[in-house]
Amino acid sequence: MPKRPITIEDLAQIKGVGDPRISPDGARVLYTVKIGDVDKNKYYSHLWTIPTAGGNARQFTFGEVSDTSPRWSPEGGTIAFIRNKDRRTQIWLAALDGGEPRALTNLPEGAIGDLRWSPGGVKLAFTFRPAASGWTRDAAKQREENGKSKPPRVIARVTYRLDGAGFQDERQHVWVCDVASGAAKAITTGDFDNGSPAWSPTGDLIAFASARGADALRNRFRNDIYTVPARGGAARKVAAYDGSKSQLEWSPDGQWIACFGSESGEIGWRPKNTRLFIVAARGGASGRWRCLSAELDRSVGDHSMGDVREGGNTNPIWSPDGKQIFVTVSDSGNDHIYAADVASGTLTRLHGGAGSVSGLSADQAVRSFAILHSDPSHPGEVFAGALKGVGRKLQMAVRPLTHANREWLASVEVSKPREFWLTQADGTKVQGWVIPPPSFNPKKQYPAVVYVHGGPHGQYANTFFHEMQAHAARGYVVLMSNPRGSNGRDEEYGACIHRDWGNLDYADVMSVADYGAALPYVDADRMAIAGGSYGGFMTNWAVGHTRRFRCAITDRSICNWMSMVGTTDMAMPPEGLWPGSPVGDEIDLGWQLSPLRYVQNVRTPMLVIHSEGDLRCPIAQSEEWFTALKFLKQEAVFVRYPVETSHGMSRGGPIDLRFDRLQRIGDWLDKYLKPKRR
Repeated sequence: MPKRPITIEDLAQIKGVGDPRISPDGARVLYTVKIGDVDKNKYYSHLWTIPTAGGNARQFTFGEVSDTSPRWSPEGGTIAFIRNKDRRTQIWLAALDGGEPRALTNLPEGAIGDLRWSPGGVKLAFTFRPAASGWTRDAAKQREENGKSKPPRVIARVTYRLDGAGFQDERQHVWVCDVASGAAKAITTGDFDNGSPAWSPTGDLIAFASARGADALRNRFRNDIYTVPARGGAARKVAAYDGSKSQLEWSPDGQWIACFGSESGEIGWRPKNTRLFIVAARGGASGRWRCLSAELDRSVGDHSMGDVREGGNTNPIWSPDGKQIFVTVSDSGNDHIYAADVASGTLTRLHGGAGSVSGLSADQAVRSFAILHSDPSHPGEVFAGALKGVGRKLQMAVRPLTHANREWLASVEVSKPREFWLTQADGTKVQGWVIPPPSFNPKKQYPAVVYVHGGPHGQYANTFFHEMQAHAARGYVVLMSNPRGSNGRDEEYGACIHRDWGNLDYADVMSVADYGAALPYVDADRMAIAGGSYGGFMTNWAVGHTRRFRCAITDRSICNWMSMVGTTDMAMPPEGLWPGSPVGDEIDLGWQLSPLRYVQNVRTPMLVIHSEGDLRCPIAQSEEWFTALKFLKQEAVFVRYPVETSHGMSRGGPIDLRFDRLQRIGDWLDKYLKPKRR
């Protein structure tokens, strides 16, 4: 049977495999599968299992629910997970040998995360942020029935909302739940947010991360590690480096806590690579700590982008003898698995190749692994990994386990991206990819679209991207790149655009456009530029500085630093990522770096897309940009998605609106880049 081109509607056909967790004995893997129901316009997520040796996958949970965060009990007989059912979220338990799952907790409305079993398997730690009492769904229903208005919100701190989560009226605390009774209580207190709970090996302490300094607002990238008795009590600060700390894990002997983070330095907001650290759990007032990934100068963890990536655990994993720590590392458009030698700080890459690892777990012996892996031609699937060799010769043999998207892939024609590297005048190398139309004719010329990713401190990667494949299938050559400012490279590569967006990064984007225009199968007169978030900023900046693009799509963009810095949920201080804060002393520089300053130069037809519920880049940014374009009598259309959608609408919004967005982008490209039929 001949394969067909990928369509917009295929977005709902791709099964999102995520969060693989290998059992303590290494015999099987538990994972999630997210599916789209177009008729009900909803996503559902269920738990599945598969033997590590290979075989048939088995669905473990069912129904119109969203089951996430599966966690094996230490003995492997019980599975804890977080279920959202009828818009209510609780912790549930299920026995591996069968029976109906049961709700463990009965918490009020709120957000649950960071689920962790105690070493003895009798308790669960997790984080919980309750919804404000006057703003729960029950309260809203009661007000509506009584004809009452919504109450006012009284705000006393500037970090009071978060994109995708909404208003943060209450603090997030660490809780502990008794598995036998379901009784749960908070073990942290105070007007602080607390996260990343980790049990000590003996189960008597829980470590967590929290920003509790006198100027916690200004020092949002400076938090600390604390320990608290598992039964509750006074929290004790663990002395460590000055900087960020997250994803905590105790060493098997209880002497060290591994974490991801970065040292603050003189400029706390200057972009930094995420490093692997170990901190003495009981180091005294002076503390002891070491960075184990300094020699690599890459970010640990997963920093890659895509629209069908579900992700999973990227926390550090200790070997049972405490001599090694296993981590994922983002490196030049890939995400690989490394082993860090604790004594020497030497890092060994365990496997290579073009691909992205976005989830990693290990069995109790830390010899067998479950891996979430994707590549440019395949959405994420579960792989099994097994260690072989020792020391510098340590390697990991990897093989696929699941094939959730096998039937869909067999029916569609996937265009394989081709990677390229450009060398700039100063010797800097810039990575990019070309995705041609599937089965394209190299003797023909095609229109092209240059895509700029968000962040900017993320990376396009060797992973499957439906949006790019859909555009290629419509007859476009898609160009993607990681300009300066991106992650996955040395720290200076990402930091060199600090408070200077639109300079070196713009030069890199235009070099990618030049590269594409020079390809024999690209029509240089039919090129567009598109991007979201930072990519939207760069799109706005580009059309104000060049007229080479036939049309542009700016999505959830930034145009004016003067209004942006005081309205984003990031609540940046004057010395933050960008200049221009109204309480700072760099107003002129902030305006100089704002695309709105150059809007009078724009002659490029623009599709402006934004979500009314976007708290990261508020919709006022697009309102300013669109209004200016219309006053200047330029061709522009403004598409506003409803307040229920957020900054991440294109990646996790309602199915029908994601379809609508892709259709509008495709139609805009067709209008300006494809010749009219006679």
